[in-house]
Amino acid sequence: MMFKNSLKLLCANFDKVWKLLVYHILSIAVCFGLLCVFYDYIVSAGGVAFSDSGLDNAFQTGTLYGSNISSGLIAVADFVIIFFKEIFANVGIGIYFVIVTFVLLPILLNTGKFVMCEMMYGYMSSCQRQSFTGTYLKTLKSSLVYSLLKTFYSMPFNALIVLSMWSLTRIDNRIFDYIMPFAFVIVPSLFMAFKETFTAGWAPAKVVYNQNIFKSFMIGMRAVLRRGARVFSTAFIIYLLAIVLSMVLGLYAIIIILPVLSPLIHIFEMVMFFSSQGMRFYVDSDTILSPKKLEEVDKIEDAKYIL
Repeated sequence: MMFKNSLKLLCANFDKVWKLLVYHILSIAVCFGLLCVFYDYIVSAGGVAFSDSGLDNAFQTGTLYGSNISSGLIAVADFVIIFFKEIFANVGIGIYFVIVTFVLLPILLNTGKFVMCEMMYGYMSSCQRQSFTGTYLKTLKSSLVYSLLKTFYSMPFNALIVLSMWSLTRIDNRIFDYIMPFAFVIVPSLFMAFKETFTAGWAPAKVVYNQNIFKSFMIGMRAVLRRGARVFSTAFIIYLLAIVLSMVLGLYAIIIILPVLSPLIHIFEMVMFFSSQGMRFYVDSDTILSPKKLEEVDKIEDAKYIL
């Protein structure tokens, strides 16, 4: 039901998808502009990595076709490794690249996520529509604190996801070449769902209860754990579908899938939180959903956590 309600809310609020997409493009443009200070160096490193990894011949098909997709994924992993070796030939530039790409950009994107959750709270609680810019400015202080802590908190999870994907490309076995596409879909989806389980309630709790960032994290975790298996399985399905569609339809499908995936995840988190807390919410302008009350889903020993 969480997945179904998330899709309904996504369709009812598709204008927010475009607003968030514009914000993401602007955020990427800001980071790209900062990286342009070393444009020639970065492009040169990318060119070396592109030719040495054989990435130009990697994507000959968009289908899940045994050794072709396996060689493509290996080429992508080799490209990333070679690229960072080239970048860190100059340590200063390498550190600058990492800070802009893996710290500043996620902070900007997480700020957009907080704004999206705030707008969805207005819609789900009272069918209210808010402007993106107005909400962004109103919540900037709270969203920056959340974004900064969320970025660093997520780093171990992101490292685990990247490590799992890299490890799959290091397996050298002809039979595994045909298993690789399925493993590459399932394993990262599991790890991303695992990460989502430990972060899904944070932003919604901060938006709904407006507590300090640490108390909001605890409230969010309690909300997630009330429906832990359902949250994990729904997140797994969302990521699984996104990866499968990207691989089946080819590289250009990512251009369509990513702008929709991000707001869908944010909406799913709000739906999960509202449902877990027993809060009524609008699914569309004509439908109000009434989940079970909090005292109906909590165990007796958890009653002290009722808010």
